[in-house]
Amino acid sequence: MEHAVQEEEIPRNVARNVCTGTPRPRRFEPLTADEARQLLTTAQGHRLHALFELALHTGLRKGELLGLRWEDLDLAGGTASIRRTLQRTNTAGLTALPTKPQSSERRIALPTPCLRSLEQHRTWQRRERDAAGTAWQDSGYVFTRRSDRRSDPHPPLHRSA
Repeated sequence: MEHAVQEEEIPRNVARNVCTGTPRPRRFEPLTADEARQLLTTAQGHRLHALFELALHTGLRKGELLGLRWEDLDLAGGTASIRRTLQRTNTAGLTALPTKPQSSERRIALPTPCLRSLEQHRTWQRRERDAAGTAWQDSGYVFTRRSDRRSDPHPPLHRSA
């Protein structure tokens, strides 16, 4: 627009008069305790039950949950190390990136229900690996598709299950 004013193609730059406000953050309404219990009850037996359990009990972000690798979990000690986030980038596709800011890298305590769910999840994943045989591509990620490819953080979970 400024170039068009300089070239006298338009009398003035009307875009200068636009006031941009700060965008309001989206309103976040967490589940109530009853809704969370109902979700976990309904998800019982789902192959990603441990993911739902972790999300509700720890508050980890979607990318942090999907970026968890088995090596990040100390189930005997009851902790998880949050080191990366799984994101879809325009250039590299589905990529594991370090947490940002780096201060987001942390170790968290895992509640007992999460530990039980993760143990069960590991058992299910081993069964899937055995059933897949040589088609299994071991990624080391905790939450994967059935072929052990990383789960995509953007599509609805039922697509990657």
